[in-house]
Amino acid sequence: MAPLGGETTWSYLCRLGAGYRMDSGVLLDGWRQVNRPARPRRGRATAVVVEVLFDEAGQELLQELCGIPRSTLARALPTWQQEPAAFAPAGGTPRTGPDGGRARGGSWPGGLEAGRVRFQDARTFGPVALACRLCTARRTGHPVHAVRYLPVWSRVCRRHQRWQSDAAPGHAGQPGWLDVAACPEIGHAQRRWPALARDAVGRGCDPRQAFALARTIVLRWWQQAPAWRAERIWPTRVHRLTHGTADSPETVRSASLRDAAVLPETIVLAQALTDPACIRLAHADHSNRPAGWGAGGRFVHHLGHRLNRPWLGPLLSVDYTSPLHAWIDTAAPPPTTPARPRCRAPVRPPTLTLPGRMVTARHPKVIRLETADLYLTRGAPCRPLRGHRMVISQRAP
Repeated sequence: MAPLGGETTWSYLCRLGAGYRMDSGVLLDGWRQVNRPARPRRGRATAVVVEVLFDEAGQELLQELCGIPRSTLARALPTWQQEPAAFAPAGGTPRTGPDGGRARGGSWPGGLEAGRVRFQDARTFGPVALACRLCTARRTGHPVHAVRYLPVWSRVCRRHQRWQSDAAPGHAGQPGWLDVAACPEIGHAQRRWPALARDAVGRGCDPRQAFALARTIVLRWWQQAPAWRAERIWPTRVHRLTHGTADSPETVRSASLRDAAVLPETIVLAQALTDPACIRLAHADHSNRPAGWGAGGRFVHHLGHRLNRPWLGPLLSVDYTSPLHAWIDTAAPPPTTPARPRCRAPVRPPTLTLPGRMVTARHPKVIRLETADLYLTRGAPCRPLRGHRMVISQRAP
């Protein structure tokens, strides 16, 4: 049984045990547990939050059980490349299995050494979501659930047009998927993201950070939409995603529904945050702050035109704690402070050349007086006037 692309190791282990008609707890008796799995939160499924890590001996044992080459497992399982040195020197306490047989950590038939396994939260390695159940059944032949590492911008199954949720079906009143066939803009935004990410990398920006910042800003707008009065796009999209059943506030506040509804705006905003033209507009508005942040700011006007949100300008003019303001303060250059007033330096008169090669930079009247003194003293140096200097050079005879 081959793993799915991006599947968690724990999900693959559960599917492998189901293929042998074994429970995952019985299958784990072949490994020595370093720690215990975390208890699932209320309203959550254990498969969503649990991930397992194996050392080298444990990876060899898993390879023998599934019959898949090690290179294939390394490409399919994202956590396979975790360093075995992360394990503690001392393993867990061995204990017998549920049937009172071999203790955990014993040797397997064929001389295989039992490795060690560590339980960890899967969300520490990245966002996780349920894989498309129809695609899993089509590939494996069994309608089972699988958990994959899926970022928010790749949650739509292109074949079946389903948004994969990060919550297990039947828990917390949320389904495992959303039908996005009635909202083609969500799938279109997901198809646009790879090209936008490559453009962002070419501009020297991190696409993941840009998407995370854009998602934070859009979620702030989602919360601060003025009672859905000026907003027309999101209510219509929510109505299509829920097929007209979004009457309760709990349905509107669903995390999966929210992430699916705001994905097109998040992609557009992430593109704007990495666009040099938009950054220049933001810098120009930042120099005229706070007047430039009102409804008449060029950056805000351009952003509202891109997102088709006419209420964006009035909202940003009063929301000074928005993450967008924080991004502008970080991205824009610091405003130049005006220089302190200084006394104006006196204008120096032009350099004069006299017949006696007397070069000076003083008033002509002072020059005439000093020249007369030199003539009367027959060239002997005289006492210079206070506050003045003279440079005298005689012609060569």
